Amino acid sequence: MKKKVAVFANTWNFDIVSSFLKDFVINLPKDSVDTFVFLAANSYGRSPESNTSEISIHYSFPHFEDFDAAVVFSQGLNSNEDREKIYENCEKAGIPTFCIGDEHPGFYSLLIHNSQGMRELCEHLYSEHNVRNVAFVAGPRENGDSNIRLETVREFAKEKGITFTDDNICYTDWEVRRCMDYVLDNYRDKSKLPDAMIFANDFLAISGAMAFDTLGYNVPKDVLVTGFDFVQSGQTYFPSIATIDQRYDYVGEVCAKSIADIIEGKTVPEKQYIDAIFRPGESCGCDNPRNEDELRRKYCHSLIGKEYIENARTGNMYSLRSAFQESNRFSTLPQKLQNVFYAHNQTDVSTIHIMIDPTIERVGTEEIPNLPKYKYAEKFQIAVSLKNGEPLETGTINKRDIVPHYTSEGENETYIVMPLYIDSFVVGYFIMGLNKTDIKDWLYQEYSACMIQSLTYYKTNIRLTALNDKLSELMQTDALTSLKNRTAFENAKKSLRNHYLADDDLRFAAVMFDLNDLKKINDEYGHGAGDLYIKNSSELICNTFKHSPVFRVGGDEFVAIVKNSDYEIRYELLNSFREEIERLRTADVPPTKKISVASGMADFDEIENEDIETLFKKADDRMYENKREMKANRQ
Repeated sequence: MKKKVAVFANTWNFDIVSSFLKDFVINLPKDSVDTFVFLAANSYGRSPESNTSEISIHYSFPHFEDFDAAVVFSQGLNSNEDREKIYENCEKAGIPTFCIGDEHPGFYSLLIHNSQGMRELCEHLYSEHNVRNVAFVAGPRENGDSNIRLETVREFAKEKGITFTDDNICYTDWEVRRCMDYVLDNYRDKSKLPDAMIFANDFLAISGAMAFDTLGYNVPKDVLVTGFDFVQSGQTYFPSIATIDQRYDYVGEVCAKSIADIIEGKTVPEKQYIDAIFRPGESCGCDNPRNEDELRRKYCHSLIGKEYIENARTGNMYSLRSAFQESNRFSTLPQKLQNVFYAHNQTDVSTIHIMIDPTIERVGTEEIPNLPKYKYAEKFQIAVSLKNGEPLETGTINKRDIVPHYTSEGENETYIVMPLYIDSFVVGYFIMGLNKTDIKDWLYQEYSACMIQSLTYYKTNIRLTALNDKLSELMQTDALTSLKNRTAFENAKKSLRNHYLADDDLRFAAVMFDLNDLKKINDEYGHGAGDLYIKNSSELICNTFKHSPVFRVGGDEFVAIVKNSDYEIRYELLNSFREEIERLRTADVPPTKKISVASGMADFDEIENEDIETLFKKADDRMYENKREMKANRQ
């Protein structure tokens, strides 16, 4: 049986995660280890409810004891609380845990010499480009990686006498919009520009360069720009971003080989260090240092193919949104989702599973804050199950099983697992499978964003449907007795007629009821007593025909459509009802309790000329016959 490894990461740094995974899965023991990547898309710019629902996939979903090892992208999780909960669960499960970029007692640490790479970057700016005045754009104040980079710059500036003050530091929470606003708001005056602006990651660096471009400045002529992480977009951007390569591909290799050693019972160092490498770029004033022109030509060459893929993906996304938007009940949603993934030629998705909580329709009748918060159901409906392009059987799945039809056999497999939710109500999760030659950045985030956005439309549909159902129910409910009214009865007759004509092996009987003496009760005791008389009569009818629908079709008229188990003993029930009416006639009870109801029954095999109305007419005729008998007996 293959081992299972859990990886915990965030989508904002999936360039890094995918670089890690490429070499990680290649270096795992062949046909021996499956990888489950629990991926959240929380960020500082999203609502607290969305962020908490996102990170629930990390600590609320997995059964940690089912895994043989864990890998945590510690500093990239965007939440200290999330990281600590993952650590706590790994400790309780007692599984070997590797922290990427962090240290924790009892865990293995893969640490990158960020400060070394950052110092190399600072030395390059100082020596090669004569930088003497710098600013720093950081991530969150509490982020360890960002703070290491900041402190390295601070120490180097102090050592070399470079101008660098706290006024030249901006904390962005990794939000590129905040970064751009900072540049636009603080550097409209060109005389205030520093020699270089150092950004805590490449995405911030690109956004900063774009902001400088908006202001009419030239990078690197007017100001030098550097980043961190060596992401693909920074390599092809013009000017290419000078940055630090943390060598996450090599980190993946080291981590995989360490896990393989643990599986074999070998000793693994508690701490392993990987040297970061400074990669000069055009943005720091170096001319084509990484052969960027060739990279851009290759990138442009691939754009045509990517355009076809993007067009197909756009169509998939549109179809996916439509599936949610066109569903107003959970019963219709799985089939519509299957139509999207089974019927179309998927160019970017060959393995996907979508699991949804069958109780999702609660969003139609209950307020979101009153529903379970950030918790996963124990069982899910498999709405979609597609593996290697082949549809698989759907049904239900236990949360603990995670992947439908998982066998733990064959080649190593890698699964991306992401949450589905509506605000704080987690309604499911989805899985995308990939292999070592099919790791595509951002694809999973695109599908995640599409489905979560679509779920908000679905919630609206469900609520409108629930409201319409409630209105329909009110329109078909008798206010006095709470029984179905004549409108509901007419609808029921239409349904019976359709089933009868379709030869659906329908078996039922109709019992018509008419209250005696209602006018007398109203005249002698008032309409309040008359209402009580009606309610007492309806209760007796319902208590007798417990498993059949009962309708109030007039002021003193009722109908029971005798079905289910009641049908098998219909004559006994009718006799019992009449005996109780006779007992009450002579019983010492108040007039409103001394009810008198005439009744008559006809069976479905008495329908004539396929006209179902003849059945109810026969029952009505027998009811009047019973009424005459009851009147004669009272005289």
